[in-house]
Amino acid sequence: MDLTGRIIKGIGGFYYVDAAGALYETRARGLFRKQGVTPLVGDTVKIEVIDDEEKTAFLTDIQERSSELIRPAVANVDQALVIFACAHPVPSTGLLDRFLINMERQEMETIVVLSKVDLLEDEDGNSLPELTALCDIYRSAGYQVIELSNKTGQGLEDIRSAIEGKCTVLSGPSGVGKSSLINSLVPGFNAQTGDISKKLRKGKNTTRHTEIISVPGVLDTYVIDTPGYSSIELMVEDESDVKLYMREFEGLNETCRFTGCSHMAEPGCSVKEKVDEGKISRGRYESYIDMFSEVKSRRKW
Repeated sequence: MDLTGRIIKGIGGFYYVDAAGALYETRARGLFRKQGVTPLVGDTVKIEVIDDEEKTAFLTDIQERSSELIRPAVANVDQALVIFACAHPVPSTGLLDRFLINMERQEMETIVVLSKVDLLEDEDGNSLPELTALCDIYRSAGYQVIELSNKTGQGLEDIRSAIEGKCTVLSGPSGVGKSSLINSLVPGFNAQTGDISKKLRKGKNTTRHTEIISVPGVLDTYVIDTPGYSSIELMVEDESDVKLYMREFEGLNETCRFTGCSHMAEPGCSVKEKVDEGKISRGRYESYIDMFSEVKSRRKW
């Protein structure tokens, strides 16, 4: 018996496929390995049932993908929700900027979620200046920013609205509240939540695999939980391409005095002028310099 379904998670070479109202444990046929094709969570696939009682099957075909991400490795997603805590752990904007560069390169629309905002509010619930400044950096760069508190529920409705009718991949470092967010969106899911190491101020990674989760009460709405991370490798191969994925540089790359301006030390640079005028975040510009230098150094080797 052949069925069509969707891969909702993959663990240790097994792919779990939701098909005909049941969950089948499948292994991919060897032909995928020969073709250099790896099944991804989110793939629509055909399976050949081996044992319908035990719900085991072979994965025999992968249908054409509408989108494909390399990091995180998922298919057929509409957008990414990148979650960073604004405190505990202290946010690494450099890490966030690297994620955004990779998403821009993969042409994936991304929403920035700053979690634990209650830690940067006064007794009256007003945002402290450092939270406002952090939000402004990414809003001025052209990103939608949602301020989230899993403790108070602030921002949950904004997230529900943003993900409605879409398949959204959730990404972010360990300990920022991804599992807590899923628990709020999907009552009863009971995702394991992790504590923050008081000594290291880093999150304990509790998600070990990538998994699609259906959000109840909203038609065709799914979130994909992914493991947390502490570092990100840039997918850009040439340092001159980094500027192409900085949203706030759009329209400025062609107005510099020199063609192919790297926005580093050249005179008459439009980007540096905007930084000096405060129209481009100096922090984002410094992140750009770091990423440019990193790719340049890596390419030499």
